[in-house]
Amino acid sequence: MSYSLAVAVGKTVRFLLRRVRRGGGSAFPGLLVSKLAPDFLSDTISSLPLGFVIVSGSAGKSSTTHTLVTLLKEHGLRVFSNSSTANIQQGLLSAVLAKCDLAGKLHDDIAVLEVDEGHIAPLLELEPKLVVLTNVLSDQLDRFVDPANVIERLAKAASSVPVAVINADDPNLNQLPFRAKPIAVGLSSGLKRSKDAPRYAFNFKKPVEFAKLIEVSRSEGFVLKLGKQKLASSASTAQHALNDALALAAASQLLDLKTEIVSKTLLSKQRVFARNEKVEISGKQVNLRLVQNPTSFQLNLGELKGNEKPLMLMAGRDIHDPSWLWTVDFSQLKKVDVVAGYNAADLALRLHFAGVKVVKVISDPSEAADYFLTLPGAKPTILFSADAMRRTRRHLGLAK
Repeated sequence: MSYSLAVAVGKTVRFLLRRVRRGGGSAFPGLLVSKLAPDFLSDTISSLPLGFVIVSGSAGKSSTTHTLVTLLKEHGLRVFSNSSTANIQQGLLSAVLAKCDLAGKLHDDIAVLEVDEGHIAPLLELEPKLVVLTNVLSDQLDRFVDPANVIERLAKAASSVPVAVINADDPNLNQLPFRAKPIAVGLSSGLKRSKDAPRYAFNFKKPVEFAKLIEVSRSEGFVLKLGKQKLASSASTAQHALNDALALAAASQLLDLKTEIVSKTLLSKQRVFARNEKVEISGKQVNLRLVQNPTSFQLNLGELKGNEKPLMLMAGRDIHDPSWLWTVDFSQLKKVDVVAGYNAADLALRLHFAGVKVVKVISDPSEAADYFLTLPGAKPTILFSADAMRRTRRHLGLAK
C-alpha cells in the first residue's frame, strides 16, 4: 500500500512546525498521519528485516534505549529509534515520518523503540521480537493512580513477547507472567543492600528468583559481569549501571557481541540528552539533568557535589500534582539561584521549608534560562522536569 500522500503531508507539516518553533513537530505530524493512514506505523515497523524491540518501564527507558542502539550500530546494524524520546504513539509516528522516504519506507535493519508504559498495547499486536523492562516506580500517580496499573500493562508485554529482558531486582517485574523464562540482570548482593541501590514500588509478594545473565558490581567503578567477562561501565550510579546491563543483555540476544566494541560503548561518556548531559551554551559548559519523579529527583540530588554554581531547579506543567515535591529530601542543598517553571512557586515553597535559600523565582522558562546564563559560576547546573526541559532546550536552540 502506498503512503506517499500521507507522508508528503506529514513531512510538510513537520517542516513548517520546526521552522516556526524550534524543536516542534514531535507529535502533531504523527497524529495527522495516523488519521490519514491508520496502518502507516504498523506496516512500516513490521517491514524491517530484523523486526523491532520495545524498551519500557517507569524510568531508565531513554538511557537503556540509547546504549542498546549504540551497541547495535557499532556492530554494523542500521537502527531506527525514536531518539527524541517522544514515546507515545503520535511521537513514534513522527519519528518514523522524520526518517522514512517519500514512499513511507524505512531503510533500516531493526527498530529499538522507547515506549511509554501506558502505550505498549497497540505495539504488541505487531509482534516485537524482544522487550526490555526497566522497573516500576511509585510515580505518575496522576496518570496511573496506582503502580498496579503499570504492572498490568507490563504484564501484557511479558506474556506476549517471546524474549523479555528484565531488571530482576525489581519485585514488580520478577513476578510477571512471562511467555518464556526471562533474561535477568541485577545488582550483586552487596550492591543491592547499599544505600545507592534503586528503590521500587512496594510489593509484598514473594519474589521469583532468576539466574542473572549479567550481574552489576562495584569496585573502583561499576563492573558488568557477563559470563567470565568483566566489563567496566562509565555509569555514575547503580541505576545507570543497571540500564547498561539491560542494554547489554538485550544486545546479546540480538547478535554476537564483540568484546572490544562493547567495552568502548560502555566506557563512552556520551549519554542520552538531559541525563547528566554536558552542553555548551553561550560559551559555558552547562550540566543538564532531567527529573521525572521523586525517585529520579532524589537520585540526581544525590549525585550533586555541592559546587554546582549557579544552580537552577525547574518544575514544569507536567508535574500535575506538586504535592510529590514534598516527598523529596532537599536538605543537602544550601542555596538555589533560580527556581523556575509553571510550578515554580510550589517548588520554592518546598525548598523554603527544607531550609534552602532561594535567590530568585521566575515562572517563565525562557526568561529563567536567559537570567540563569548571566549568573557567575564555574559549574552551571539545571535540574528540570520534562516539560521544563523541552521548553528550555527549545528556547536555547538545543531541541532534538
